[in-house]
Amino acid sequence: VLSMMRQFLLRKYGSENVIFHPTYLIAKGNIPVALIAHADTVFITPPTEFFYDKQKNVMWSLNGMGADDRAGIFAITKIVSSGLRPHVIITTDEESGCIGASKMVCVHKDHPFDSLKFMIQLDRRGMKDSVYYDCANEEFEKFITQFGFETAWGTLSDISVIAPYWGVAAVNFSVGYVGEHSKQERLYVGALFD
Repeated sequence: VLSMMRQFLLRKYGSENVIFHPTYLIAKGNIPVALIAHADTVFITPPTEFFYDKQKNVMWSLNGMGADDRAGIFAITKIVSSGLRPHVIITTDEESGCIGASKMVCVHKDHPFDSLKFMIQLDRRGMKDSVYYDCANEEFEKFITQFGFETAWGTLSDISVIAPYWGVAAVNFSVGYVGEHSKQERLYVGALFD
């Protein structure tokens, strides 16, 4: 996934705006918001067969989908393909303790972007959750919840590593998956597109 995203971002952003490291990928855009997703999943082998219930607008795979965080990767490709150019960060080994994010902030003590107002991680279960991980920024949280998101609680995600190092407000948004880390994982496609 990291290799595929590298090629995708090189085509969309140009080589002068893409930073590649074996544990992370950064694309410098022209919108002062960074979108973040992770390339890894808890499943060792990728799914080979997907199922889709058109009436319920839900997808699944018998061996686990890995929508945590393939859904976030997909969302970023859709946003960038629409012509928008936010900053993009793709990490590795989030499921193993945010290893890629930790290596990235060791190399980049400050964010590498010309301007950055906040970060959005696209890696949260459910439909309308927003998680802040000790952000303590009521103004930012109020701004986010006006879009219909509800404050929820989480334990660990890449932004819980990146945001404190860079001193930038960050939120983790729901992207429609439920039952993550299990073979019963499902992806609600409408919530992903929302």
